[in-house]
Amino acid sequence: MIQPMVREDSGSSNVVVRAPNALGDLVMATPAFARLAAYYGRENLTLVCMPIGKPLLEGNTWFREILPYDRKGKHRGLLGTARFASELRKRKFDLGFILPNSFSSAWLFFQGRVKERVGYFKDGRSFLLHRGRERDMDDEGRFVPKYTGQYFMELLDVAGVSPGELRPSLPVSDAERGKAEAFIAEKSLGGGPLVICAPGGAFGPSKLWPSERYAKVLNELADAGAKILISHAPNEQVEADAVIKASGRDYPTNAGLDLGTLKAVYEKAALVLTNDTGPRHIGVALGRPVICVMGPNDPRYTALPGVELGEVIREPVDCTPYSWPCQLKECPIDHRCMDAISVERVLNACRRVLGRS
Repeated sequence: MIQPMVREDSGSSNVVVRAPNALGDLVMATPAFARLAAYYGRENLTLVCMPIGKPLLEGNTWFREILPYDRKGKHRGLLGTARFASELRKRKFDLGFILPNSFSSAWLFFQGRVKERVGYFKDGRSFLLHRGRERDMDDEGRFVPKYTGQYFMELLDVAGVSPGELRPSLPVSDAERGKAEAFIAEKSLGGGPLVICAPGGAFGPSKLWPSERYAKVLNELADAGAKILISHAPNEQVEADAVIKASGRDYPTNAGLDLGTLKAVYEKAALVLTNDTGPRHIGVALGRPVICVMGPNDPRYTALPGVELGEVIREPVDCTPYSWPCQLKECPIDHRCMDAISVERVLNACRRVLGRS
């Protein structure tokens, strides 16, 4: 392995953080954000994140500035990346924390002339870093899964950042709450426990529980008095439509609602029912009970005992010649890990949560 650069952090007062890309990972990074703000001061911190994540963090007390890095738009390709790196150079950052594992994220901070760069030694990028750490491996050289938020927190240890609490959180403003109240009234979602169902998943189809099963659970809950909202990202319209069609009912969706208002709607939920995807972590960060239907993914990446309310539902299966959990985006056989999860089991878990609330 090429050795990383060596430079000591000498009282950095202009610090930049490269946020993870996925919304769920972004939420799980919030304890690290809070820890950095407590150590360096909000006035000294800037965040680089995907444009979709910016509304989720609006009103935060961690960063003086959020710089949207639009890799699919104006910062696309080599010229776009160079343009964004030029913006970083103008700000003359003393120190940068790179939370993603990718080579490109370290290369961006190198191009942006961030004086000291801290990240995990992965993807052949060690020569771009001044400090960092190796990922934890078992005796066979395989990565040892851990809660993603803990993974980010351990990177901060390298820079001697004071310890902090491992509890994700999201800011919600009074303005966002007001818009959420108006949306709830417009969609007739008051007068009963609000159940938000997120049937999509950006990771891939292997994470998706069948739409007809979600529909059966939602119809049973609605018949018992729950108010149902289908939550989906713009690229998950197909999954949302499939659940609505299978239900035979006209459940409202969050289509057209900005993410800042949507998180305030989530704050009102009595229950979030979802695949193992971003909405799960939004619910956790807002202290809402979550029923998570999980198939091919290793729960160690996302489990936060003592903080997450609700239940993660899984069914062990034999996927020979594959191992379970496989972490594959598409199932190469018959999706048996998700098909094994019954409507009855999910419905009963939802009823237990709603009964307590």
